[in-house]
Amino acid sequence: MAATRSFVAPLLRIAGPTALARLGIIGMGLVDVIVVGQLTPDELPHQALGWAPTAVFVVAAIGLLQGVQVLAARALGEGNTQGAGVALRRGLVLALVAGVASALAMWAAGENLFTLFGISAELAAPSSRVMAVLALSIPLHLVYIAGTFFLEAIKKPGISTIVMWGANIVNLVLNLWWVPEHGAVGSAWATVGARVFLAGALLLWIVLLRDGATYGVRKLSAEGPSYRALLAVGVAAAVSQAVEAGAFSAMTVIAGRISADVVSGYQIILNLLALIFMIALGLSAATAVLVSEAIGRRSPEDAARAGWTGIGVNAIGMVLASIVVLIFAEPIGRLYTADVALAALIASLMWIASLATLPDGTQVVVAAALRARGDNWFPTFSHIVSYAIVMPILGYWLAEHQGMGVAGLLFAIVWSSVLSGVILLLRWGALARAKTLPVITEN
Repeated sequence: MAATRSFVAPLLRIAGPTALARLGIIGMGLVDVIVVGQLTPDELPHQALGWAPTAVFVVAAIGLLQGVQVLAARALGEGNTQGAGVALRRGLVLALVAGVASALAMWAAGENLFTLFGISAELAAPSSRVMAVLALSIPLHLVYIAGTFFLEAIKKPGISTIVMWGANIVNLVLNLWWVPEHGAVGSAWATVGARVFLAGALLLWIVLLRDGATYGVRKLSAEGPSYRALLAVGVAAAVSQAVEAGAFSAMTVIAGRISADVVSGYQIILNLLALIFMIALGLSAATAVLVSEAIGRRSPEDAARAGWTGIGVNAIGMVLASIVVLIFAEPIGRLYTADVALAALIASLMWIASLATLPDGTQVVVAAALRARGDNWFPTFSHIVSYAIVMPILGYWLAEHQGMGVAGLLFAIVWSSVLSGVILLLRWGALARAKTLPVITEN
C-alpha cells in the first residue's frame, strides 16, 4: 500500500511555504536591483559585480548546510525526533564557521577579485566596496538557512516564510532610506540590516517552539547526525553549488569585459531567472525531505515515487512560469529600470530567458532527490561539466567572440542547463528502477 501512496499533497504542503520563503530570499535581491535601478541606475553595475563573488560564497556555504535538511528528515523517518535537533545545533556551528571564513576571504581579496578577471579599475573599486559590506551579512544569512533547513525537515516551513517576508519589509524600508544618498553601498547595508532581523527572529522562534522539546532544540546532548555525516552530504553539495554560482559569476565577469550596459542587462535577466528558480528550489527542498524520510523508513519504492512526483510538479510550474514571462515581457523590463533603452533590451530577450526555466528547474530538483538518497557526488560532477566547463566557454564564445552580448550569455545558460538536466535525469531513472537503498552511516 505504501508503494502506491500519492506524494503530491505532502509535497505541496512543504513546497508551498518553502517556495515562498525562497522567493523571499530572491525578493530581497529583487528589491535591491529595482530600488537601485530606479533611484541610482548608474550604480547597477557596481551592485551586480559586488553581488557576483558574494553569491558564490553564500551559495557554497548553503550547500554545506544541506546535510541539516537531509539528515534531520532522515532521523525523523527513523523515529529519532531528537536527532533533528542535533542536526540543527551542529548545522548552526557550521553556518557560523563557514560564514566568518567567507567574509574574511572576501575582505582579503578586495579589488583584486575583480581586476584579476579584466574588470577595469573604474568598475572594480566601487564594486569591491559593495562586496565588503555584503560580506558582513553572510554569517547572518547562513544562520537563517540552517534554521530553515531544520524547520523544513520537521514540516514547519511556514515559520521561516513569515520571518523571511518580515525581513523583506525591513530591507525595503532600509533601501528607500539609504539608496538615494549612498547608492549600491546603501543597498548593501540594507541587506545587512535585514539579515540581522532574519537570523535573530528565526532563532528566537525556534527556541520558543511549543514542541521544541520533542525535537531537542533546547538540549545540548542527544543521539543524532555527527559533523562527519553532515559534511558527507554538505561538502558535495557545497562544491556543486559553488561551481554553479562561480560559473554564473564568471558570466557576469564576461559581461563586465564587454560593457557596463551588458552587465546591467545580464544582471536584471539573471535576477528574474533566479526569482523563478526559487520555485524550483522550494520544490527541490520538499522533494529532498520526502525522499530522505522514505530512505529513513527503508522504503526505496516511496523514495522513487517521491522523487518523480517532485520532478513532475516542478515541470508544470516551470512551464507556467515561462508563459508568464513571455506574456509580461515589456512590463517586466519597465519594472526593473527607468532606463528606456535597457528596459527594451530586457523585454526583447525574455523569450530566451523563458527557455532556461524548465531545464534549470529540473536539474536542481533531480540533484536534491539524488542527494537525499545518498548519491552525493554524482550531481557535483554533473554540475562541474555543465556549468564550470561548458557554460563559461560557450558564454564567452557567444557573447564576446560572436558579439551576441546578453543573448549569448543566456543561450549558454539554456544549453548548459539542458545538459545538466538530462545527465541527472538519466542517473535518477537508473537508481529509481534499481529500487536499492543507500548505505547509511552517521559517524
